[in-house]
Amino acid sequence: IEPVNDWMNSHINNNVKVGGYDAKKRSGKAWSTKPIRKGQELINNYGTFYDHVLFSQYGFIPTDGTGTSIASLFVHHDLDLMGELIGETNPSLPPLEKMASYLRYDYGYNECITKDGNPGAFELKRLKLEYLQKIAIDPSRWVLPLPPRSSTDVTPFSTTTIIAPEDDNNYKIPSFGPDIYEYLETNALSASLPCRLIALADTDLDNAQELLKQDLQALDGSSSTPQQTPVLQLEEIQVSISWFARTVQCMATLTAAQKAKSLTSAQEQERFILKLVEEAGNGVNTLDWNAAHVKLEEIQSQSVLEDWALDVLDKVKDIEGVSSRDIYVRDGPCPEEYTADLI
Repeated sequence: IEPVNDWMNSHINNNVKVGGYDAKKRSGKAWSTKPIRKGQELINNYGTFYDHVLFSQYGFIPTDGTGTSIASLFVHHDLDLMGELIGETNPSLPPLEKMASYLRYDYGYNECITKDGNPGAFELKRLKLEYLQKIAIDPSRWVLPLPPRSSTDVTPFSTTTIIAPEDDNNYKIPSFGPDIYEYLETNALSASLPCRLIALADTDLDNAQELLKQDLQALDGSSSTPQQTPVLQLEEIQVSISWFARTVQCMATLTAAQKAKSLTSAQEQERFILKLVEEAGNGVNTLDWNAAHVKLEEIQSQSVLEDWALDVLDKVKDIEGVSSRDIYVRDGPCPEEYTADLI
């Protein structure tokens, strides 16, 4: 630890660079990378960390929206997003009971799947459960990185005041612009493997069970860690429009469920942040201030992915030849005991 360097907060537009630590001399150096105004804060750049990692490890985030966030699909199990940072290299897979919750909607089937009523679909569902568990702790499968909500090449005067001098006492709450949807058009499906698996029905592929078995063998035989699973057949195979629609519906459902955990809306959270501004004036920001921004960013991130998914579904419905039956998804989950039979 270098205490003097640790005093500096992080921002993408830093004005100081740190390096050259000499362990024997117990000394290091830091230098300016651009002109620094009188009274301006010395600001480092810690590197590429998502805002939730910055907050959990250092207690702050760049509240001007220049940090990066994620949208996530892991609603029913825990996923360590900081294992590499904190040094954990061998986390355990979640129990099947938790992963089974993802399969309660029986996407692609008019009737809920039972062991005796549809044994072929039941066996496919059992394989899907095993598959979900195998990819459960690979963040790249469940998390979609998002670009910053705002972009600037200006170094802030201060990261520790709610309203900096150059802001003319007019605090602007960061939010995503329209360009986020262009980003999602290109990148959203990179986090679709869990939902592609969840939405798979035995009518989608002639050899669905065999394909999953081969992927499971690849997962078991790979030299990769459970946190970095190999490329799998399921993510490369071409899907039908109905399977695609169910996949996107699954993404919308999981994203909405994750957002609901916040127990508030983006609008309510924005009002709470503005209230903090009124109470603090031009004061130093607090842990509550940073926590409020982390929560808002999470809600906004989940919202844009959900909105993208719902928009895609609307477009699919307008495709000629696509019927409501092709993209049918039941309104509620199947009885829990049907899924419990898998375990």
